[in-house]
Amino acid sequence: MVINTSVKPSRDVMLGILSYAQRHGLVRPRLFHASAATSPKNIETFVKSGIDGIVTCGIRRDIMMDFLRMMPNHPPTVVCAYSPILDSERELLDAGGVVLLDNEAIGRKAADFFIGHGLQHFAFMASNIFRERIAGEIRNAAFEERLRAVLGEHMTFDSFMFGEVAENEDYWDSDTRLEDDFLSSLQKPCGIFVNSDREAFNIIDACRRLGIDIPEQIEVLGVNNSYKLCEQAHPALSSIYPDHAQCAEKAMELLLAQIADPDLPAERRNVSISGCKFVERGSTASGRDFGHIVSRAREYVRVNACKGIHVSDVVKHVGVSRRTLEKRVRESTGHSVLDMIQNVRLDNVCRLLVNTDLSISEVTMRSGYELTSNLGKLFHKRFRMSMRDYRTKNRTI
Repeated sequence: MVINTSVKPSRDVMLGILSYAQRHGLVRPRLFHASAATSPKNIETFVKSGIDGIVTCGIRRDIMMDFLRMMPNHPPTVVCAYSPILDSERELLDAGGVVLLDNEAIGRKAADFFIGHGLQHFAFMASNIFRERIAGEIRNAAFEERLRAVLGEHMTFDSFMFGEVAENEDYWDSDTRLEDDFLSSLQKPCGIFVNSDREAFNIIDACRRLGIDIPEQIEVLGVNNSYKLCEQAHPALSSIYPDHAQCAEKAMELLLAQIADPDLPAERRNVSISGCKFVERGSTASGRDFGHIVSRAREYVRVNACKGIHVSDVVKHVGVSRRTLEKRVRESTGHSVLDMIQNVRLDNVCRLLVNTDLSISEVTMRSGYELTSNLGKLFHKRFRMSMRDYRTKNRTI
């Protein structure tokens, strides 16, 4: 394996290959961890150390192509790719294989996802990095085409590109004022499909900065399900997760087929992977049944209320805005989130007063309150008596 493990999709492919090897026992994988400092000569040295076949993923395409030029008699090679192979690159692959993500399928799935939420306004946002831009253009076109095919003229569609292309395929961040202007100008509620989780995370931050409520005004959907990044967003980021495990499976099958038959027909050396799934979080809750939000909030409060949590902790756990959470909880229960927390705490206070000999201060601490005086006032307001009187009146031990 020649893999850039700093890229999540490549790491997912690597894990898929290791899993394949463990399950089938047909191969003994060796890993070459590429980085920005990797040279074609580095890869050549690795291959000459005794490699029967190569699966490569996430390597800068120019480096990999230079290696293939340098080593014309290279072992059978399979490229796992997220953007199309150019004609010049395909010639260098010779009789090699390609496992390519179906970017059109990803765009269509994103469109169907938002259509299912009843939205009428949509946008696509992507980085202007060379390879990401190529994949993004395909996803964007398929996204818009599906939207127009289903909704006709009863929709709006906009797109935005971040940054400028540099010769080394890097990019400079675009002026955030342009990004802010674009987000502010969108008709709302709007579903935004962002070509990567990294940029989607930034969009959520921008919306918070601009006071745009997510998901009620804007829903955000990323790609790749970069777990930590998605969970750290506020609200947590929903994402399309391409089937990288299937990419790994097909890459290994294709490589073994090429080793067994060097003259494998061209039609068998090109595989397209269209499978993907949605990992839904708080950034795309709008337009759906909110019962699951209230259920998650209620369960979290039930378990953690007496640990001193605040409303902000419930908001973070559920993954929606505070405004959305308060609205849905009140619609479902008639109470606020704070009321929900206080109810659980006071139930615990009553249980401890009646069924234990704990001191009032200990009951206070074990019920998530810091000051006995504050709890005393709240308790008296709720039960029209002090905690000591409640204990005396309802004592069972």
